[in-house]
This record gives sequence, structure tokens and C-alpha cells, in this order.
Amino acid sequence: MSVTTAEIGDLLADSGSGHGSESGVAQLTAGLLTMRMIMLSTLISTVDDELAEASGLLDAYQQLAELQTDHPAVVSSMLSYPNTGPWLTRVLRRISDELDDADAPLWADCAYLGWLAATASIACREQGTARLVIRNGVVMLPTLGLARLGDAEHCGPCELRWTATGTLHFSWPTGSARVESVTSESDPGWLPLRWMRGADDEPRVWLDDLDPFRSLLPAQSTPPRLTADQAGRWQHDFAEAWQLLRGELGAYVAPMREVLTTMAPLSVAPLVASTSHTAFNGTGCVYTTAPADPCQLALTLIHEIQHTKFALLTDQVELFAPDSVCRFYAPWRDDPRPILGLLHGIYAFFGVTDFWRAHRHSDCHGSVQAHADFELWRVQVSGAIEQATASGLLSDEGRGLLDSLTAAMAPWRTEELPPAARQAAAESAAAHRTFWQIRNLAPDPAGIDDLLARWDAGRPANIDLPSAALLDQDRIPDRYRRLPLAAQLKTLDPVAAEALSISGQPAGDRAYLAGYLTEAVALYSRELRADPLRPQAWAGLYLAGSKLFGGKNFDVLGDRGEVVARLYEAAGPETDPIDLLRWLSTPETGRG
Repeated sequence: MSVTTAEIGDLLADSGSGHGSESGVAQLTAGLLTMRMIMLSTLISTVDDELAEASGLLDAYQQLAELQTDHPAVVSSMLSYPNTGPWLTRVLRRISDELDDADAPLWADCAYLGWLAATASIACREQGTARLVIRNGVVMLPTLGLARLGDAEHCGPCELRWTATGTLHFSWPTGSARVESVTSESDPGWLPLRWMRGADDEPRVWLDDLDPFRSLLPAQSTPPRLTADQAGRWQHDFAEAWQLLRGELGAYVAPMREVLTTMAPLSVAPLVASTSHTAFNGTGCVYTTAPADPCQLALTLIHEIQHTKFALLTDQVELFAPDSVCRFYAPWRDDPRPILGLLHGIYAFFGVTDFWRAHRHSDCHGSVQAHADFELWRVQVSGAIEQATASGLLSDEGRGLLDSLTAAMAPWRTEELPPAARQAAAESAAAHRTFWQIRNLAPDPAGIDDLLARWDAGRPANIDLPSAALLDQDRIPDRYRRLPLAAQLKTLDPVAAEALSISGQPAGDRAYLAGYLTEAVALYSRELRADPLRPQAWAGLYLAGSKLFGGKNFDVLGDRGEVVARLYEAAGPETDPIDLLRWLSTPETGRG
């Protein structure tokens, strides 16, 4: 969807506030239907006659076209439904042979349009019939529910008839089924799609644990259907989260109301390591594990809807030059990110920072850790903006957006903070940056050889440190992929920090968190003798050594940790890492 220069200016001004407005988000979402129609037209023009007949694709398209005249809002709601985008993306990729994970025939996948058309018809007409396809034993009627009509391998035609009393009748060559009420929870062959409300005066938000085309990530298994009690807990937490947002972060609520239509549970019970995501082609849906409490859910909503709004913005405004190289340090990730990923994170974590700015004063989270979260993400977002601005990849519009976000964050620098929170945030940031450099960067081997020769000869290290290149992520060992210490540092609570510990974590972490600096340095050094490139141990050594020895001996580890780690690996396990750091930190002094 093309937009005028004036419209671009309005969109940027609105988005640059960090949260946007209801009208601004409505303007962003206006292009969604156009994009879906383009994708649908591409599908219709691509499929052959045999596939179109088997799937009922053309009949469904015609049905929607007829409804469009008198019921355009209903048709638009079906084409804008969050799962319509993932479905269109899937079938178009299958047709072009870009996707080969089929669990159903292509013609059965294409039949989703018939499900959408039938749902629209039920909403617009008191009674009628529709030709549908059973896919893997089910028929999904978006916003209504899912009918179980056969075993998991069964795909084939069926007819749906609905009556003015709300009854659904499904019939197919080998059977039939009757649903007395689409809201009933008592029929084992029919699962109604549940919904939630933030308050009586708020719109419904679908709680989707049914649709086979919801966009689960490849590593995620399909979670089971929620029980009625579990769904009730979601409703409770959602309502509480919504009231929290209306009370503390009201500027985010109206834009969120405009775009949020669905939440898809990723688990039936809360997980210690909660996860959430949005789908670039599933606008309107937030995927998340069951919330531990309403506050966590409120934060998830802020975070993920920020991603949604930014994705809509980038669909319509060119913020950066195309560049897919993963080269940037995104403090919320352990791996390098491309410019798009960095900008997405900036916009999402602007909202996360704002959440903690407001919510850290609440009764339930008025803790030092909440203050530390605010300070950590304030600093990290500012640093990420500096990276993006210096990248040379931003358009004028992209630079303008980041300038606006920086201006919106400026008052946050003067917010009062407990000294302990400021210190915890600084340590967490420093540990993660050190970890990231050693995990992801490899210095020039020739430069390391030169340094090693000087070290072995007892000469000063007075040469420029070698440049570094990014490592292939596929070659990074699994044991280098997490830094629990960064999260533990923010807790300022030994019990909470222990709860965040993981198997295989450096033993020095526990000593450092307890304040035993000498023991921590010894434990980190011992681990590095066995695993000289372990980024978690170097991150801990940087913090413990800086406190224990003071001065600037450890600055080089914080600034160029990848050089220190590779030189230590080359020097061998008999080398004392503290001696090596002192030598690198005083480049004009040789070894005694």
C-alpha cells in the first residue's frame, strides 16, 4: 500500500511517540486488508483447476465476493483475521515449493478459505449451506469453534447446513454430526472458540487454542486445549492486566485495542522461562505461554504489540536500506541481529522500558529489581539507538523516528533510582556485552599470533588489537548460548537468583553473587583453563576481577573480550588470565 509524503510524516510523528495513537494505528492497519487481497488474488490465479475444485477455493471466493456488497465489515474481518495471513503464506509457499513440511494435502490446506467464507455466511445469513473440506479430521470456523469430524488423517469433502436456531449440521460421505449450540462446552465433537474481555466496555479478544493455522514457531509443539478452569484463569489475568495498563500506561491501551484481536496460548500452565512472539503475517495475535500473573501478561502485551505496530510501520514506510547481515549487538539477544531486528527490538523495548518506568512504583513490583529493569533497558535501548544511527543504513525517515524516540526517552535520564538498582543494571549490561563479544566474534588469527609472540618473548603488547569478524552461529556450541548471570544480577535477592540458575552454569557465578570475589576469580580462572573460550566464565571474571583488583586492568576484557579469550586459548592453560589481562592493559610494559 503506497502512502503520500504527508501521510508518511503523520505516521512517523505518531509512531515516534513510542506508543502511537488509536487513529495512527488504524491508519497503519488500513493497508492490511489490501495486502491480504493481493495475496488471495495471487493464490486464486496460481492454483490449477483440479486443486481449485478439490479445495472449493473458487466457490469460497465467490461466496465472499457476494457477501462483500451488503456486509463489507464481516468480509473484511475474515480476511483480516490473524490466522488468514499465516494460512495464505503457507499455501503460497507450498505452491511455489518453498515449504516441505506438509501434514495435509495442498488442496486440504487451500480449503481454509471455505472455512472463512462459511463463518462469514453464518454471521450474515440466518440459514444456509456451504461446501467445506475436512482437513485432518476437523473443520475450523474462525471466531466460532472447531468441529471434530474424523480421525487425524482424514481429509475430504463435507457439507455444512446451519439453521435460524443456531444449530450446525455437518455431513460427509461416511458420517454426520450435529452441533446444537456453537457456545456449548458439553459436546465432545465441538470445541467453541473462547474469548476474553479486559472489561465490560472492552471488545472481545479471542483465546485461540484451536485453529490449525495459527502461527506456532518451528520449535514449538502444538499445546493442548485449555480446560475450562485454565481458560477462566486466562480471563482473570487478562482483565487484571488490562486494568493495570489502563491505570498506569493508558497511552498504550487505545492503540492496543485497535490492533489486538487474538491471544494464542503456548502452554496450559505458566513456565519459568516464559516465551512470547508475534507473527509478521499474523497481525492482531499475540502468542504467549500462560502468564505467571497479570503483571507479566501486561508486560507481554506491551512488548508484543510494539512489535506489531512496528511491523505495520515498516510495511508502509522505508526506514532503512535492505540489509540482511546479522552484525549488530542487540542487548536483548545473545546472537547478532540484522538492522531490521535491531530496530524491532528498539521499538519493543522502548515499551518494555516504559512499562518498568511506570510499574516499578506499584505495590506488587515496587522492588529494587523493578527499578533495575527500568534502568537496564533505558541504557540498553539508548545504546541500540546509537548503533542504528551510526550504521549508515537508516533512511531520513528512520533517523527521524529514532530521534523522536530519543527525545521521548530524554526525561527518563533524570528519574530517581536506588543506587543498588543502578549498580545492578550496570553490571548486568557489562556482563552481557562481554559475553556477547566472546560468544560471537573471532579476532584476526594473524593479530593473535603477533600478540602471542610478544607475550612469549616477554615484550610489551604495544600493538593495535586485531580486528574481529562475526562467527557462524551454527558453529557456536550450545553451552555458549545463555548467560543466566545477567538476569540473576538484577534480582538483588539470593533466593530469586538461585531460582534462575541453570545446569552447567559457571561455579564462579554463585560465589560472585554471594560477594566472595576472591573465590569467584579463582573459580572462573579454573573453568577457563578447561574451556578457554567459555563466554559466561569471562563475563563473570570481568565483573569479579574489576571489583577485586580495581584500576583499568580489566577494561580490555570489557572492551575487546574476544581478543582476550582467543589470546588466552593460544597461550595455553598454564597462563594466568589475570597476568594476561594486566599485560594487555599496560601495553608498554613487558612481562617481568
